[in-house]
Amino acid sequence: MSEQSDERRSTVNGCADSESEITDDAVVVIGGHPPDRRVLGELPARYRVICADSGLDHAIRLGLSPDVVIGDMDSVDHSNLVRARDGACAIIEHPTDKDFTDTELALEYASRSGFRHLTLVWGGGDRIDHVLGVMAALAHTRLEVFDSVRAWISADRIDVLRAGRSLIVDHDVDTTISLMTLGASDAVVTTRGLKWDLHEDVLTGDRARGVSNRVSRSPCSIHCDTGIVAVVSPGHLSDRSSTTRTIS
Repeated sequence: MSEQSDERRSTVNGCADSESEITDDAVVVIGGHPPDRRVLGELPARYRVICADSGLDHAIRLGLSPDVVIGDMDSVDHSNLVRARDGACAIIEHPTDKDFTDTELALEYASRSGFRHLTLVWGGGDRIDHVLGVMAALAHTRLEVFDSVRAWISADRIDVLRAGRSLIVDHDVDTTISLMTLGASDAVVTTRGLKWDLHEDVLTGDRARGVSNRVSRSPCSIHCDTGIVAVVSPGHLSDRSSTTRTIS
């Protein structure tokens, strides 16, 4: 068996006979405020759980079975860490003084473990620097290996589109949707089905042109020609009637 397959073989959440299963989906749970429990209804059928530090505490409260805990372990409940260590969970500890956040370490681990789809789960927080740090981490080039990248931040959903990727969104008409560029480069974006459609228009990091657009026709589509764009669906967990597809 390949090393890549070994990385993905463990107790797979959402699967009764999971120990013999391999999954393409990684769910990364990070620290901060507790995630919205409604996110459980949005997770894939089978997935491995990678926790960043106190993301372990949140994962356990959500009823998830952690596969990996990574970070400097400065905020995790140590009783949960001991139980995880005694179980089948891998513990990867880093020094407190480091050049990467625990979230970055968890995303880096997922990116080199052979998964195709990434879901980040976070309850948000009250520090804007943490919000900016998480969004920066989602724009890193190492995440190019994934076919799809989605983040649940509190009740909001963020789909990260890279150059050449499209997203089909089946939101209700008049639903708010925002498009924000991520990373160091501008994003060239084309949309269909929004109130203010873009036609190979440029979104820049110093303007908020893509904020608070609205669905005018469902399904609608967003295509990222160049750069990276975050497709934000505010309060999506309060309206679970829509579906999406990412197209390479």
